[in-house]
Amino acid sequence: MLGPGLIGGSVLKAVRARFPETELHSWARRPGAVEQLQGFPGLVDCATDDLEKAIEGADLVILAMPTGAMASVVGRVRSFSRAGEKVIVTDVGSVKQPVVEEIGPLVTKREGIFLGSHPMAGSEKTGLEFADEDLLEEAAVILTPEACSDRAVEEKLKQFWELLGARVSSMDAGEHDRMVASISHLPHLVAASLVRVVMGEGDYVRYSGGGFRDTTRVSAGPEDMWAGILTDNHEAVSKKLGDLIEELQIWKGALDSLDRESLLRFLSEARKLREAL
Repeated sequence: MLGPGLIGGSVLKAVRARFPETELHSWARRPGAVEQLQGFPGLVDCATDDLEKAIEGADLVILAMPTGAMASVVGRVRSFSRAGEKVIVTDVGSVKQPVVEEIGPLVTKREGIFLGSHPMAGSEKTGLEFADEDLLEEAAVILTPEACSDRAVEEKLKQFWELLGARVSSMDAGEHDRMVASISHLPHLVAASLVRVVMGEGDYVRYSGGGFRDTTRVSAGPEDMWAGILTDNHEAVSKKLGDLIEELQIWKGALDSLDRESLLRFLSEARKLREAL
């Protein structure tokens, strides 16, 4: 595991809980993060800031750092080949097209096999201290296998995630990025915008109930990570943001004209769609 944060740490905990005999290595860039790993007795067999030591003897290498840091980390690896066998390398990034295009060739050049993954699970909290061994239970994991022509490798990676409790699907990286723009990245923008509009106008939030907190929860996520995600997927997110602006203009028109029937229809349509979820 290269990067033991929330997702990386949750994967480590899930593997350790379900397959206690598995040998687990984890690399962290900072000595403090290595010490934190060592503070969880039995979680990993090797915690190190030495990349080559971390991947020594690996069957699977998982890149669990921000997408912007992946190229520099992979670039420091001499080879992903082990005793003549090419090691499978995957990632857990939220955007896939840039990763497939940049990281795939870097891994191939180092004699590894790259196949992207995206566990659709997480939290607004970050760090190993919030890792949860059940985070992947019933979570969707999307594989983007276009950089890998070996179907046996895809099946192996699929089985890995399924053994941790996930529901696994495969799709093109571009389709994946358009999908997460709708169901993950746009909601984060909306939550952040709502916080800025409401909490910027006065101390009203102290009177709020669970609705406001639930609607805006994800906006508490780390801004460095989210700025990277939104930048990586800017075209798809901008398209969905434009769609949302058009939708809000329709609602505004109904409000300005006191069109109660349209408001009822809009709200009814939204309620039925949400109930289907």
